[in-house]
Amino acid sequence: MKVGLNPDWGGTYFLPRLVTSNKACELFFLGETIKAEEAARLNIVNQVVSAEELENATQALAQRLKVAPPIAIAAAKQAVYMSDASDLEEMLRYETESQIRCFESEDGHEGVRAFLEKRDPIFTGH
Repeated sequence: MKVGLNPDWGGTYFLPRLVTSNKACELFFLGETIKAEEAARLNIVNQVVSAEELENATQALAQRLKVAPPIAIAAAKQAVYMSDASDLEEMLRYETESQIRCFESEDGHEGVRAFLEKRDPIFTGH
């Protein structure tokens, strides 16, 4: 805004979904920089860490995602993004189909085995 250009990079799509539309308008119209704590309060960012902690926090998050089940993560990601344009019935149908795909996958079998054996699962994306 401060240089006379419209918000881009999907900002006009995503920001009103994260904050109220009136807050999105305020942020867009004024173009002011906000502090990290305010961005966290508005749910624009997930976590605030110091510059010194950033690399460690990023690596820790990456490690947690690295061992997560990729098929289930992909299904959940798809569900989150399609939920804005879908009704409850469509989402329940998608969840059921995704759950079946996950359950029938090697990762699904590994997850159940690991749970029953009281150990951490090792997911491969298959």
